[in-house]
Amino acid sequence: MRASDMNTWLLKRGLTLPAAVLRFLAGGGVVYRQGHTLDAQIQFLWRGLFTTPAGRTRLSLNGKSLESVRAEWQETIDLFGLPDDIRVRYETVEGEVGGLLIRPAHISEDAPLLVFFHQGGGVIGGPNLSRAFAALLAHEAHGPVFLPEYRLAPLNRFPAALEDTRAAYDWAVANATRLGAPSGQVALGGALIGASLAARISLDLRLENSPLPAGQLLVTPLIDLADPAIKADAAVGLWPINADDLDILISHYAGAGTSLTDPRLSPALENLPNGLPKTFIVSAGLDPLASQGEAFAKSLTAAGTPVTYRRYDALPLGFDLFAGVVDEARSAVRNIAENWVDLLRNIEARRAQDAA
Repeated sequence: MRASDMNTWLLKRGLTLPAAVLRFLAGGGVVYRQGHTLDAQIQFLWRGLFTTPAGRTRLSLNGKSLESVRAEWQETIDLFGLPDDIRVRYETVEGEVGGLLIRPAHISEDAPLLVFFHQGGGVIGGPNLSRAFAALLAHEAHGPVFLPEYRLAPLNRFPAALEDTRAAYDWAVANATRLGAPSGQVALGGALIGASLAARISLDLRLENSPLPAGQLLVTPLIDLADPAIKADAAVGLWPINADDLDILISHYAGAGTSLTDPRLSPALENLPNGLPKTFIVSAGLDPLASQGEAFAKSLTAAGTPVTYRRYDALPLGFDLFAGVVDEARSAVRNIAENWVDLLRNIEARRAQDAA
């Protein structure tokens, strides 16, 4: 067994300790914010393993070079590893559009290809940051997931990421069957800025009267970069991504002189048309962006878009990073997969009709 695999195994074994023991090892007590208690395993990772006695926190962007932050995120993702007992195949995609394709062992005949724009705020890293989340989602939803590469800020600021992700989506539509979707359909999704990119592309397609994705999955979306509630809710955000980290990510992503109220950058500020693709929005309980997700769900509903909204109360912003190691995160991703499939198949609408 390689040393890295051994470290992952030891970490996962350590996380099986009782919640009370994990909280004790993390300094005791519980972390409680605005009615929500942080999951014990994440509290242990945060305060027990990834915070030094001097208060320096791994994964935080505060007071660090971007290069060191990127290294910390990649090392942490490698340590967390992948979810256990899932059957998926990973394929590196190269050429006109690069990225990581994840094919589950069983693919449903009606499953679309999900083009998912990865975690990291458009700044920190590439597809590997969302590999564990996407692998578990692909396995549970029985559909392929494609994680495209796209240019990162601050070297390539907005709209570079939007240009790349739109090109990746268009390429995936043209190659959906080859990428593992028997239905030939393509859905869109993303986490944080990735969710903003997905929402913007769906809006652009609708405004162009172009064919729409089969649905969109927006995980803890950062869709209003000018939102004052991010700082107002700073106490809610904890680890691995807090309000100060969001401020740094936004400054890198947008750059000086860019208006954060531009709907191209902040799609929540767009005058939403009707006819947008059905949408699943995911928030966390300890998440300074939860109010954005909820407000966007209401706006989409008012515009006539079918929307499913779920909030996972014991989890923080960035919980998708923990899909390989934290029980509550794994349970959330499984529930996301179930709701995602239901939305795509209009099962909730059918249930409502049956009940009427």
